[in-house]
Amino acid sequence: MKLKELRMDMMKSKKANPERAKVLQAILGTSQLLAKEDGNREVTEADIVSAAKHEAKMANQSKSTGAPYSEMTFTITAEFLPKQMTADELKVTVETIVSGLVKGGETKSPKMMGSIMKTLKAEYTDLYDGRAASGIVKDVLA
Repeated sequence: MKLKELRMDMMKSKKANPERAKVLQAILGTSQLLAKEDGNREVTEADIVSAAKHEAKMANQSKSTGAPYSEMTFTITAEFLPKQMTADELKVTVETIVSGLVKGGETKSPKMMGSIMKTLKAEYTDLYDGRAASGIVKDVLA
């Protein structure tokens, strides 16, 4: 979502859904702060995604400590985050990476885990759950 779309959505939500407007305003403010701290530049979509992650993380921390939080925060921030791979998609991706490394001369062993995780991070950032990926890599290498 672009900055202009985010602002429009926030303005539309102010009367119709104040709780949504509040979450959108937090995402907008955080994304603007990120851009300002990085050389006072324009807000990018990456800033908006980072801000949405930050808001989701804050809500999750509130939830885990028993502090008040809004379930709507998770729903709204999910709109801004890239779609995560399913476990099956992640397994196929890991198997593809492993086969590429084996063809490149490496021997399939648990020592490959670092190379695989590095490749996942470089090529599929934000598209997978790190814990799930770690478990799948261990299973594929076993």
